[in-house]
Parts: sequence; C-alpha cells; structure tokens
Amino acid sequence: SFADFLLGDLNSGQSIAMPPTHFRWTTAEPYAQDTWKITPHLTANLALAWYGATPPNPVGPDKNLIHAFDFNTGLLTFTALGQANPEVFNMTLTNFAPRVGFTYQPPILPNAVVRAGWGLYYTSQEDVNAQYSIVSQVITINNNVSNVQGIPQYVLGVNAMPSVTVGQITQAQANAMTGAVQYLSTNQHSPYVNQYNFDVQYSFAKSFLADVAYLGNNAHHLAVNWNPFDCSSPSDQYCVDSRNPYNGRYTYMQEVNSIGYSNYNALLAKLQHQFQHGFSLTANYIWQKGLALAQQGSNGTVNQNRSCLKCDYGLSTSNIPQALTISAVAEIPVGHGRRWGNAMNPVLDEVVGGWSVDAISTMQKGLPYTILGANSTAWSPGQVRANRYCHNPHASSYMTGNNVGTNIRTNGNYWFWNQMVSGVFQNETTGGCFVDPAKDPANLVSGKLPIIGGVQARDAFGNSGFDPYYGPGLNNWDLAVHKEFSIERRIKFAVRGEFFNAWNHAQFNNPNTGVNGGVGFGQITSTQHAARIVQVAGKVTF
Repeated sequence: SFADFLLGDLNSGQSIAMPPTHFRWTTAEPYAQDTWKITPHLTANLALAWYGATPPNPVGPDKNLIHAFDFNTGLLTFTALGQANPEVFNMTLTNFAPRVGFTYQPPILPNAVVRAGWGLYYTSQEDVNAQYSIVSQVITINNNVSNVQGIPQYVLGVNAMPSVTVGQITQAQANAMTGAVQYLSTNQHSPYVNQYNFDVQYSFAKSFLADVAYLGNNAHHLAVNWNPFDCSSPSDQYCVDSRNPYNGRYTYMQEVNSIGYSNYNALLAKLQHQFQHGFSLTANYIWQKGLALAQQGSNGTVNQNRSCLKCDYGLSTSNIPQALTISAVAEIPVGHGRRWGNAMNPVLDEVVGGWSVDAISTMQKGLPYTILGANSTAWSPGQVRANRYCHNPHASSYMTGNNVGTNIRTNGNYWFWNQMVSGVFQNETTGGCFVDPAKDPANLVSGKLPIIGGVQARDAFGNSGFDPYYGPGLNNWDLAVHKEFSIERRIKFAVRGEFFNAWNHAQFNNPNTGVNGGVGFGQITSTQHAARIVQVAGKVTF
C-alpha cells in the first residue's frame, strides 16, 4: 500500500462539492387588525394576514444546476436539459393566516387579568434544503473513482479527480446515472403552525405576581428527509433489496418533502417578587411535551423505513419534560443602612457589612434518546432502531437485577444496563432490554435472516420508537457575592465573586445508545455542563 501511495496509485477516491448558488425570492404579508373594546373589562383583537413567498429562484446560469426526479421515467430531470423547473416547486397561494385574541379583567378581581389567543403563522422555505436539488453526479462536483488490479486508470496528480464543468450535462449522461440519488420534492407546501395560549395573571401583596399559562401549537408541512423507495415492506420488519423498484440502479434515494408535522403542549407557572426590602425572587416552572415527525435542527435524517413513517413520530430531540428555575437577589441585612448593624463600627462594616448575594438554580429533567442497532441497509443516512423488550431500562428492577444500582456516580456511570452472556446481548427472559434486530433470535431462521421471495434479507428494522427514553437531568446552582466599598466620596470600588456550578456537581450527558456498543452500551462518558468555575472581578467608578 505504501509503495502504491508513493507511485500515486490510489485504490479509490471521492470529491464532493456544491458550487456557490445564488437565489432570489420575494415575500409579502399584507396584514389587517382591529381592536374592539367590547366592555370596559373585555377587549378583543381580530386580525387577518396572507403570506406569500415565491420559491427560491436561481439567478442566471445557476439555473442549470437544478435537478428534480421524474417518477414516470425513473430518471433525474435537469434544468440544463430543459426538463425541470429551476424553482423546483410552485408557490403556495392559499396561505391565509387569521388571528384572534382577548384580554379580560374580572370586575370582582381587579388584580387579575385573563388573556387568550390563537393564530396561524407561515414561514418561508427560502433555500433551506436547496442543496438536495443541486448536488448530483456530472452536473456538480461529485466524483467517485476506483482502480482495479493491473495498470491503474486513475493516478494522483494526473487524473485522480477528473475535471468537472458544472452546470453542463447531456441526456446520455443523465440516462446513465447510477448510485445514490438525492432531490427536492416538487410537491412542497409552505410550513405553517397553529399557536394558541391561555394565561391568568394575578398580583397580590403589593410586590407579588403569580402567572399560570397554557401554551400549545401544532405544525404542518415540515421537512422530512427520507428514502421513498427503500427495502422495507409494511408486512414485516425485514430489509430486502429487491423491494426497491430501482434496485441495481440507485443504491438509495434521498428525498426532502414537506410531509412532516409536530405538536407541543406546555403548562407554565411563574411567581415573581419585585425587589423590596433588599430581596427579589423569580421562580419559573414548566411541564411540557413536544412530539414531531420532521427534521430537527442538526439531528439530520432520523427516518428508519418508509413503510412506517408514523413510527418516526416521537419526542422532539430538544424536549425537556419538566424544568424549574429559581433566581434571587438578596441584600444580606447586616451593615450600615441594613436591618442589623446600622451603628456598626465603620472598619467592621467594611468587612462584614453591605454584602449581597445572587443565586440561580436550574433543575430539569433530561433530554430524550433513541436506542440504535447497526444499519446494514442501503439507506445509509437513516437509522435502524433496536428491538425493545422492556418498558424502562433505567428502572430499578432492571438495574438491580444485574447487580448494579441506579446511582450513576457509584455504578460505573451506567444509566441503564443490558445483560450480556458470552458477549451476546440477551432478551428480556434473561434480564436484558434491547437487542440488535439483525441478531434477535425472533428475526432469525436457522441462525440467519430469512430468505424472502427468493432473496436474502439484508437487515432488519427495530420495533423501538423514536426518542422513547429520557437521559440524566440537570441540577445546577450559580452563585455570586458582591459588595461596593467607598474609597472616597466620589470613588467607589466594587468587588464581585461568581461561582458557576457552585457545588461542582457533575451534570451528565445522555448515555451510549448503540446496542452493539459492548460493555459501553448504556454508559455515560461525558458531561453536559462544565465543572465549577470561579471568577473574581473588581471595578472602580469615579
């Protein structure tokens, strides 16, 4: 191998690049609103908007970079060949967005206010996911080369990466395309969300405010990245390549389409005490749940198989079921001008008097995670989930049954445990929770995946849902102490000490969720929060 390297004789190579592509689009949102004071205590707001957004339109010669897919011919279509719309999809013209809200102050409770509202909102696709309609073989830089035994055809420094003129293609080249294909669906619609809320606010005892609210939304036409022609079937959990009508031509197809959806519901409670008598307090609690079938931030492709898209509907990757945050500012009531020690010796007052303390405490449940098996399907961007044989792998019955406790600080940092016998994960009958579907005895015939329709199954999909479990939570305290010293009438010196993660409490990340991870499966190997940080600052004002 080293001799081949010195000679420039590569085994294989790949170059991928998307040329800079310039887009133009136009958005408009005419909006009309009216406020109606129905009674002295009841006010309503009514509004209607219309959201218009033209699809991203490539500028000038960049139009030739765009492609789509024709399901009738089974071929990619290209703008450069006059076959595809450079905007890919059409403008949605029915984006009407009504909104309504009201505010009510009960006459019998003058310190209370009730608010509620509902609205429908759209967002522009702009050029999000536009790369799926640009990157392709021949027309952009996406080259794969490989040499066979004998005289190498491709040599480093000579022709290892054949030159490409972007935006130019012939019909013969388009007809000959094989391998992986990606494209943006022509059936796109504007994403929209229904948002609604109901809030009750009540002030009491001069400086206190209590607020309880319900928030909710549901979104539609969200982006989903999936393979519309994979190896799956609704009738079983096996991956059989012959089920793909383009098997042998396209290794897999990656489509982005606006077929996703989500919903969110939350109860919020807030208690606030305005700064009075040297003390202020704000406490916020939230109980929430977000579910989604859609691309989520940088989480990438989460689709397991196209035969059960609804099986990808689960907890959103950022969902935290409960969280409590308390922040307070308190003047220590000792020293000149404070409750005690007003006549204190000036020297002693400089040392112990006039100090203040700030504190922020955050306590919240953990983030969800998915148990994964190995992915041996042709759909490499997707995920294959494990077969599940228990309800809660972190439950004490499963942890203690394997002679480990649930305290991750003393059990080897295991968030959950899956029993192993002779290096093989077991099912629930011997105490385990998960197994790779391709290794699960329930999926095997004579120790192998079955032959279906005369073809050997390549892999098996799991029955575990998307993000069904929660990882470790957060219990963090940030503290600060500060005081201002008077050096001279016009000169002040303030000192401040801050302690982040004041108790140096380890805040753990989610565990290793790959069922084939050996003894590391279920183990936590990193933290989500830094160790204690202490910083001291001084400031002179004059």
